Amino acid sequence: MNKQSIITILLALVALAGQGQQMVQREQSGVYSNYSESRQKKTGNQVKCHVVGSVAEGTTPVELRIYREGEDPKNSSLRLVLKEGRFECDVEDAQIERWHIVDFGEIMEKGETLRSGMFFVEDGATVTIQLNDDMFDIQSTGKEHHAWHEMEQAAEAKFMPAYEKLDENDSAAMASLENDYQQWTLDYYKTHPMLGFLLELSERLKGFHYNDTGLATMIDIYHRQYTNLYTDHPVHQRIAEQEAKGYQMLGHKYSDYNVRSMDSKQVRASDYYKDKLTLVICWASWCAPCIRDACDIIPIYNKYRNRGLNVFSLAHEFKSTDAMRKAVELHAFPWPCLVDLDDEFGVFEKHGTANSALFLIDRDGTIIAVPNSVDELKAKLVEIFGE
Repeated sequence: MNKQSIITILLALVALAGQGQQMVQREQSGVYSNYSESRQKKTGNQVKCHVVGSVAEGTTPVELRIYREGEDPKNSSLRLVLKEGRFECDVEDAQIERWHIVDFGEIMEKGETLRSGMFFVEDGATVTIQLNDDMFDIQSTGKEHHAWHEMEQAAEAKFMPAYEKLDENDSAAMASLENDYQQWTLDYYKTHPMLGFLLELSERLKGFHYNDTGLATMIDIYHRQYTNLYTDHPVHQRIAEQEAKGYQMLGHKYSDYNVRSMDSKQVRASDYYKDKLTLVICWASWCAPCIRDACDIIPIYNKYRNRGLNVFSLAHEFKSTDAMRKAVELHAFPWPCLVDLDDEFGVFEKHGTANSALFLIDRDGTIIAVPNSVDELKAKLVEIFGE
């Protein structure tokens, strides 16, 4: 594994999965520095940075693009044309935001790329980018980029030696190191206030996934320490809007919602978990691994049901519940089976999954575990009930 891929995992950089699914028309007329009209129409002063870049001799990029975080690089007008191995452009935004550079052409050719990097658009800053093989080296004169880069350097110095010694097949050691890194990062955010934290939190909320186990702590840090930082930046409004969606996060209360029963009646989820130690099984009839996990949970449920374990399931179905009903009957699921048909209630967005996930809720309604496997669920229940 090369250094760039290690850093990508270790520093939790933004993934590019799903952004290279279709070929797009390439612009041939040079470097574009105009940003989308939807952003430019905002009132107030724009912030603008100047980007200068180079490509190391022997490195052949396919098609470099610069795009704003949260947007699709295939729609970016900042498609960089090299002239004697160099490129240059201005990037504008309504306020300081995170932007990315990526070899989008390599995504199109290979389905993925390690050639990705991030920088902050800060007014008057000069951003210097060099692509060498698969690594972007990005420097900036901007204050917020410098603060973020210092955190990256500190993390690399602390964790890289241990990471490079890891056996790639030792998943337990990898998980332990990643947990240590996550805790270190959270502690760093507490003692080094920076806009990068706010932007990171906003994006992680926007792309909420059920096993983002550090997110609840980030929200707690935000409310304790960050609400008075960059108070005029719209990131605070973005965070508030995402929080209001009621995501089901480890360590927080399980957020109640409407859903439908098998007979299509609208019900409240709390009727199925209130005051009970409850396992929520997210699944779908079109998801074979989901069905396997649900079947494997049946004997676990039978073992603990008389000791206080309550279970209900949520099915993510489209157009019809016929396939779900057949699966429930075929496998004889012994618990209440609820369904959100055609995302009527947005239940699965709240749970941060499209199909498979497990949530264990204690009797006061707090999510105490989000097991990534049936084996993890077993271990947690042994911890609770004993053998």
